[in-house]
Amino acid sequence: MRKTLKSPPSWKKIALAVAATSLVLACVWGCAPQTQTAPLAESGDAEATVESPYPDFTERSAGLLPDTYTNRDMLNAGNRGCNTCHADLFDAMNSGNQETGYNHILTHTGFGKSGTYEDCMPCHQGHTQRTGPYLGDLLHGLHYSSNAFLDANGNCWSCHAVNSDGETDDYQFMLWDEMADSAALGGYVWAGDTKLVRDWAESRGFKGGYITEVATDSEAQANITLSQDVTPQEDVFIVNNWGDEVIDFAAACDPSNTVEVTGVKNPRSFSKEELQAMEQVDFVNHISCATNGPGGVLTSNVPMTGVPMSAIVEQCGGLEDGIDTVLVSAYDGWDCAAPFTAESYIDDAYIVTKMYGEDLTDDWGPIMVVSRGLCGAMNVKHAKTIEFSQTGQPLPPSMLGKTPRSFEIHRMNGAWFQNDGVTVKVGETTTLTGAAYSFYKVSGGIEQLSFSFDMGQTWTDFKIADTIKDYDAGQWINWSIDWTPQKAGTYIVKVDGIDGEGNHMENPVSLVVVVEE
Repeated sequence: MRKTLKSPPSWKKIALAVAATSLVLACVWGCAPQTQTAPLAESGDAEATVESPYPDFTERSAGLLPDTYTNRDMLNAGNRGCNTCHADLFDAMNSGNQETGYNHILTHTGFGKSGTYEDCMPCHQGHTQRTGPYLGDLLHGLHYSSNAFLDANGNCWSCHAVNSDGETDDYQFMLWDEMADSAALGGYVWAGDTKLVRDWAESRGFKGGYITEVATDSEAQANITLSQDVTPQEDVFIVNNWGDEVIDFAAACDPSNTVEVTGVKNPRSFSKEELQAMEQVDFVNHISCATNGPGGVLTSNVPMTGVPMSAIVEQCGGLEDGIDTVLVSAYDGWDCAAPFTAESYIDDAYIVTKMYGEDLTDDWGPIMVVSRGLCGAMNVKHAKTIEFSQTGQPLPPSMLGKTPRSFEIHRMNGAWFQNDGVTVKVGETTTLTGAAYSFYKVSGGIEQLSFSFDMGQTWTDFKIADTIKDYDAGQWINWSIDWTPQKAGTYIVKVDGIDGEGNHMENPVSLVVVVEE
């Protein structure tokens, strides 16, 4: 059942409080995170004695789940998933820099969030030329040639799990992190959808109807507030497509660089100074990485200053006849084509020279072309050319790949600003925060957000039009939940959303909260 809020909640500014619980690429249930004090030992070094930075897989642990025989001895939930071994995947992915000299393109993340499976796999699972390499063979080779991993008795089940959400004898071999917050964990694959299954599980002694015995709060005492707050500047994520190892990064960021506009009746170039001399528009724009996974941290709501693309085209005498698309290219080699007509693109595009009231830093500027309502890949940094052209049909978006994790799937997405493992006392109020977004130029703005404290059995719905005054589909929606749990247990708080075309989040985004007596 769903409980729909009839009137807007009280307004207040959401403080983006972030719990400092350390977990890392992915086991939602990871045991107390281990700090990796040494790199993976190289294979073939028979003389090396390595003190393993990893928990011993044979020392069973329930992790964040209730400490039951099933969770501890059968599932060994506390020793599975990426976060169990790595304190932060954002750190782990750069651990080889001293050897290779190559830095990951993700240079900064925010909100105090640890890197998780969902921050890495969407990009590295996308089979296109503009995503990271597929990690399957790389990570298997890396781990099984590591003395540290082997000394900790690491094995396939350190990372993997088996589900059976299908016909009898139809088993799915997957990563642990893909099902760790699922009601199916432990063996009843339809426990989340079917009350009969939960009743059966409870009759066999599993509290609450879930084998993992996670707690539920169907009548949660919670005050939920929605807003569209700006991201603190220090929390804005930064991805540099190429660094000094590959290109002349200083040249790409040269403040004297201009942006050239073609496909117009009077082609010309604009410098940063010329752009800033034109009438400026201040606006807030949501930027999310095209491959940001469910719950991924690569999302921000950023104040910008720039010139509308319509004003630029007007300065250039208008578009040439027959123009139907646009391609934006950058000094660092990046380019992106709009996935719709040039006229539609112009309506929501800007040439930006400032963020937070200041000139763009080298991570963004000196000039950036922003297309509101699309993924971050379509917001081209270090802009060099804007080419309006005639193709007979709009060009497809560059970042769409033939993969279930392409941004086409994640038109509707969200993230919590806390790490899993938030701990609170019974009767003590905790504040949980996060944000959701959609790519409105693809599928429409967010129409509803829903929250559940009982593994999705019941939801509290918020109609955005009734809740947020002057809602802007080009910004995210952030939430603040003041929740006072009434009984101890491990809870999995979930958020789901629906956009203008009826698309839900691929999976409701979850946060693990441990309530103690």
